[in-house]
Amino acid sequence: MGVEKRFSFLGLKKTTILKESYLARQKKRAASAWERWPKRAIAVFLLIVVGVYALVLFTGDRSATPKLGIDLQGGTRVTLVPQGEEPTQDQLNQARTILENRVNGMGVSGASVVADGNTLVITVPGEDTSQAQALGQTSQLNFRPVGQAGMPDTTTLMPALQEMANRWVEYGVITAEQANAALSEMNTAVAQSATAQAEAAGTEAPAATEAPTVSATPLAEPANSIEATQRRQETTEMLRGDRQSTDPTTQIAASSLMQCDADGLDPIAGTDDPKLPLVACDPAAGGVYILDPVPLLNGETDEENGARLTGNEIDTDRPITGGFNTQTGQMEISFAFKSGEGEQGSATWAALTNQYLQQQIAITLDSEVISAPVIQSATPVGSATSITGDFTQTEAQELANNLRYGALPLSFAGENGERGGTTTTVPPSLGAASLKAGLIAGLVGLALVAIFVFAYYRFFGFISLFTLFAAGVLVYGSLILLGRWIGYSLDLAGIAGLIIGIGTTADSFVVFYERIKDEIREGRSFRSAAPRAWDSAKRTIVTGNMVTLLGAIVIYLLAVGEVKGFAFTLGLTTVFDLVVTFFVTAPLVILASRNPFFAKASVNGMGRVYKLVEQRRANGELDEPEFLKKIHASEAASASSATAGSAGATAPAGSASAGQSVESVDSEKKED
Repeated sequence: MGVEKRFSFLGLKKTTILKESYLARQKKRAASAWERWPKRAIAVFLLIVVGVYALVLFTGDRSATPKLGIDLQGGTRVTLVPQGEEPTQDQLNQARTILENRVNGMGVSGASVVADGNTLVITVPGEDTSQAQALGQTSQLNFRPVGQAGMPDTTTLMPALQEMANRWVEYGVITAEQANAALSEMNTAVAQSATAQAEAAGTEAPAATEAPTVSATPLAEPANSIEATQRRQETTEMLRGDRQSTDPTTQIAASSLMQCDADGLDPIAGTDDPKLPLVACDPAAGGVYILDPVPLLNGETDEENGARLTGNEIDTDRPITGGFNTQTGQMEISFAFKSGEGEQGSATWAALTNQYLQQQIAITLDSEVISAPVIQSATPVGSATSITGDFTQTEAQELANNLRYGALPLSFAGENGERGGTTTTVPPSLGAASLKAGLIAGLVGLALVAIFVFAYYRFFGFISLFTLFAAGVLVYGSLILLGRWIGYSLDLAGIAGLIIGIGTTADSFVVFYERIKDEIREGRSFRSAAPRAWDSAKRTIVTGNMVTLLGAIVIYLLAVGEVKGFAFTLGLTTVFDLVVTFFVTAPLVILASRNPFFAKASVNGMGRVYKLVEQRRANGELDEPEFLKKIHASEAASASSATAGSAGATAPAGSASAGQSVESVDSEKKED
């Protein structure tokens, strides 16, 4: 029985020894991995940088400069805001593709089309805004017969006109003076008509009445872009209801209020419903037309959803030209309708021209009449046709180019309803000055950071500045690639985001450094404090950067225009701050902590912390580190041994207890 217990004890002891040996190997392996981690992390970062710049220098145009926005290089930016209902993403993508095709078709070098939320932004080098604005024309082409207004109800015409005039004044479509002038003119016309009818009937003419006036006042200006968009949508809906009514009285009222300004943009530009009549202006002639619905294509019977004779039926595979016709002596745009198998565009146009011989057919572009010729003869199926009008050579070529690549699926205008979009022009000299100012601001910020880190962190300031340099190298290469891949252009707002990113990267080093100080205050050495500080600091750094990144994402999603550039670079530098902190900052600091040189107060700037620790130890607030305890124990043992030896020399016979004491101390020292 005793033998069994002995064997059991030996087996248990052997298992314990193996377990302790395994744990020791694991601990040694983990320590070895920790020793190698800093160098491996730095090597990974170097591979990332090499990969980025390999893509920069050996792919694409191999240019080593980022793409700059027009506020840094000069140029023209045209902002196009959708009119009418909220557009879908598919509509925006289709519009952007058409605009890109128009840009390429006009040979505009260096131009770009970018979707910015629900708006499209065209950027064109140079200061010629007309070319950029021409690209943004919706080019919704419709073919509408010129109709004849029906007989209005004269008893309700003036009240209906007054009510409509108040609406138009309220939404800023016309002024109160223009409305009152139209009311006065229509009141006179109604009175004259009533007098003529009375004379024809042999009755007494009705007494003249005073013309009504408007009482409405314009709405207050929108407080922000969201309200402005909503206001434009409400205006468009209101005008479509008035100008596309099937009621003759409403049509006459709308036509009397129309102000045909050659320089203004029709508020419903390109959003008119082709299946309804339209009261439209001819800006060149200054006249107003009441137009019939756009005809259905041959064979179509669905009045609601059937295809109609619009610009979509133009055959873009055949030549579409614009310019001066020497034979007719007029500017014209020449094109042909689709006549292939299953296509009815050309057949419908042939039937329409045959039906309306010696009558007018109006061609509307973005809800405005650009030509209303009298049809002299029918156009045979498959033959080319032309639009003549009061165009300049440039306008004819631009319209032909727009028709060649198709009409936009949406109607666009400027942020304030401008024709062709809102233009912003930056001269090249101003762009160069802005770039210089941005670079100076960045250098000043970097210099201030350098002064701070050298004053506060001494030699460790070099590590902080090196991390900023590493982050800058990574960000610069990434901006070049993003300019190639997604068309990102660095602007002044983006530079502001980059400068703030410098502070974010420096802040991560500060967090790490302060955690090292906290560990040293607890009595640890500089070498042991660095890895412990990193374990706690990295959580704080990640949390802080995640908050900044979420803020940048929210700003990017909600903002429009240049603010997006700020949010984009802020988010980009925040992500790269994490990369640099984990693969450069932490490894360099930990490697430095293993070198006794960096443990000196004059090198790491921790002189006050070291003094505080010594004071706390002297006051008994801190225990001595293990290595100091062993040193002091050894010194105490040596002192005790020397005392005992001196006593033995004085009294040779000595007591046994003295020898035993010395032997005990020596034994303890060996055990230590």
